Amino acid sequence: MADNKSLTELEVYCKATECGIGDKLYASVLIGDLQEAAERSSHAVGYGTDFLKENSMCWIILRMHIEIDRLPEWHETFKIRTWSTGLEKLYYGREFEVYDSKGNCIGKATSTWILADWNTHRPVIASKRPELPPCVAESDKKVFGTNCPKIEFPDKSDVAGAADKPVIIKYADYTELDRNRHVNNSRYTAWAYDALFKSGYDVSAVKEISINYNSEVKQGEKVELYIADSGEKLAVYGYKDVDTKVFAAELKLG
Repeated sequence: MADNKSLTELEVYCKATECGIGDKLYASVLIGDLQEAAERSSHAVGYGTDFLKENSMCWIILRMHIEIDRLPEWHETFKIRTWSTGLEKLYYGREFEVYDSKGNCIGKATSTWILADWNTHRPVIASKRPELPPCVAESDKKVFGTNCPKIEFPDKSDVAGAADKPVIIKYADYTELDRNRHVNNSRYTAWAYDALFKSGYDVSAVKEISINYNSEVKQGEKVELYIADSGEKLAVYGYKDVDTKVFAAELKLG
C-alpha cells in the first residue's frame, strides 16, 4: 500500500440504483467512483478540475486496467485509495486500491492520463505552463508492477466484414452525457457489458477489464459495438462515423 500520508481516500456507499443483477455494483459505476477519487486527489495537489478549467485545461484519461476480486454489494460501504505516480513525458500515472469495510483489498486499478487544452483536447506540455504547480509523485508504487497496458485496436474492416452487423448500437442520448456534453468514458464499460450480455456471456464473471479511449462521443452520435472472442479474452470495439475508433475493451472472465 502507498504511504498513507501521500494518498487520497474516498469512502463510497453502494446504492441500489447503482447495482444490477445479484445486487452487485455495476463495474462502470465503480470506474466512475475511481475517477471521482482521482479528481479529489488531483485537487489536493493543485490540479483540481476548477483550477484547470480556469486555465483552459482538463484531464483526459487514455486507458485503465482494473482487476476485481469481487464487486461491492448493495448497502456496502467501501473505500478507494488513490495516488499519483507522477509524470513521464506527456503521461500522468495514477493507481487505485479498493477496500471493503473490513479492510480487505477487493480490487486494484492503474490508469494513464494527459493534461489537455480545454478547447482542442491536444496535450499540454506542463513545463511550458508556469501556472501549473510542480508535479510530484505521491508514491512510486504500481499496483501491478507495470504501467497501464495499451490495447491493440484494429480497424473496423479487420473486425467486421461488409455484411456483418454490430452486436449492439449505442447513442449519445441525454442521460449518457456528462457535464462536458459528451459521453463519459465510464459509460463505455457499461456499453461493453451490454454487448457481452446481449451475446450470451456471463458478465458477472468478469474479473479483469482493460479499456483504452480513443475518441470522444458527442451529443446525438451513435457507436457500433463488435465483439472478438479469442478464447483467452473477450474484446469489445466501438466505432462511430463508419470507422472512427472510439474505445477498445478487453475483458477476462474468472
